[in-house]
Amino acid sequence: MKKFQAILDEIMEISRIPMILYNADGSCAAAYTGTDASLDDSVHDFICSDVDSQSLGAFHYFKVISFDTLSYILLVSNFAPDSFTIGRLAVCQLKNLLESQEESVTKSAFIRSLVTGSLSAAEISRQAKKLRLSPTAWTAFVIECQEGFSDSYAYQLLEHAFAGHKLDFCCELDEQHLLLVKDQSNILKEYKAHDASSESIHRTGRKKASAADNGQIAASLKFFAQTLADTLRAEALLQTHIGYSTMADSFSALGRIYQEALTALKIRRTFFAERDTIAYERLGIGRLIAQLSADICHTFLHEVFGAHLPDSLDEETQNTIQKFYENNLNISETARQLYLHRNTLVYRLERLEKTLGLDIRKFDDAMTFHLAMMVLAHVRELES
Repeated sequence: MKKFQAILDEIMEISRIPMILYNADGSCAAAYTGTDASLDDSVHDFICSDVDSQSLGAFHYFKVISFDTLSYILLVSNFAPDSFTIGRLAVCQLKNLLESQEESVTKSAFIRSLVTGSLSAAEISRQAKKLRLSPTAWTAFVIECQEGFSDSYAYQLLEHAFAGHKLDFCCELDEQHLLLVKDQSNILKEYKAHDASSESIHRTGRKKASAADNGQIAASLKFFAQTLADTLRAEALLQTHIGYSTMADSFSALGRIYQEALTALKIRRTFFAERDTIAYERLGIGRLIAQLSADICHTFLHEVFGAHLPDSLDEETQNTIQKFYENNLNISETARQLYLHRNTLVYRLERLEKTLGLDIRKFDDAMTFHLAMMVLAHVRELES
């Protein structure tokens, strides 16, 4: 847009004729001075008309069309005898600039511009037509690479192994993040995952088929994300974490699903650090806790732990708690998996109760402790 403003400024400086440039949606893009709101209706009427130019009131109106797509409306003051000719020359300049910029448009550059919101609706339409792309159902996957990552092999692997279809996109976001926008139909076709709940729904017939379809989509997306993480780990020797989004079915919605994938990654880092992948639709209680203020969190933690927060638990205690939760508070099964005598495990849990004031063998205390540790992780994230 700065280039368009520069061209207008140069033409107006030479011709001494005021001009105004509007976007294809009727909003002002560049002007020699403040615009008159009374022009808005006439600009919208001109956009809807079939003509490419017309004279109305104090201005000549011109459409700037690039690759058969309306990009801008140019208004040129008609007080000078040659203002119509000057206006046509300005339209040619703007059209040539647009088309020269788009000759170098690539899919990766297009997707990067879409997710950062730097394209207007007209530019999206024009570039999509230039690249011969049409909307489909997409899911965004943001891949967070280990710190200090700089090898381009991971991006090449992503591009060739996972973005091979016409409507798949991938790009490098920064030194630590890659983005893959994948056509959902290809995921469902190539990474079909078994989903027990979907099968049960289909077999019993108690719920609608759409519920089974949604279960299959969720299972396939999870399977694809894990395959992506495993492949990057095995082939590129790269530790990655992946957040992925819901579905978008238009170019303008790609920015939304990109933000969803980023949000999923952020919440994974705080609450679900043990997971390789995480879905925006499966953030659970982490989604709620992530929206709490620091004051509310500190109040809750004080209610649970008093003045002494469990700032650090030793590795043995953490592993014991994790296994105990994984086994649904079953002491015998937890002791078996930890290769402990049952009484040894009971002793550890009693020692934890004396330290924290919570007996996690009881459901209410176990739930309170689990929530409190998630809130504590959120507080540390806010203060870091």
